[in-house]
Amino acid sequence: MKILLINHYAGSISHGMEYRPYYLAREWINAGHEVKIVSSSFSHLRIKNPELDKSDLLIETISGVEFTWLAVPHYFGNGIKRIINIFMFIYRLFKYGNSIALKFKPDVVIASSTYPMDIWPASRIAKLSHAKLVFEIHDLWPLTPMELGGYSAQHPYIMLLQSAEDFAYRNSDYVVSILPKVK
Repeated sequence: MKILLINHYAGSISHGMEYRPYYLAREWINAGHEVKIVSSSFSHLRIKNPELDKSDLLIETISGVEFTWLAVPHYFGNGIKRIINIFMFIYRLFKYGNSIALKFKPDVVIASSTYPMDIWPASRIAKLSHAKLVFEIHDLWPLTPMELGGYSAQHPYIMLLQSAEDFAYRNSDYVVSILPKVK
């Protein structure tokens, strides 16, 4: 089976955190599957970020795991630059989605970022490749920023997050999470 894992913050043993996508991919490869991870070129979690020069993307294999790094701007903190980083990742995922779907031809597409908006390009890739779509919940969006940040349900960003979450629940073949009590 071919598995496409989309995770904005995925790292590797060469780059540092977030390790979970890398180790899942290694286990799937050991079980006989082919895996590609699509991630952003910059994350505040990593010790070292991939260097893309002037290209929009970089394909690299690390310990048998193929990564496609999509160029995004650097940011610090949780301000507007981080939001631009997120939207640039989604834009590039849409831009290269057709190519990924047609060249890799995944059987399963997993949207596994902290925020839910990557479900839109992930769904498109899944449709183009006739793959199953899996939505993995990391945080409860938009509930988390509403409860912790005091944002109103009418805030435009919260409404966008809610739209993505609703889309994910309606259009995914499977919804999974490692969070407790998210039924």
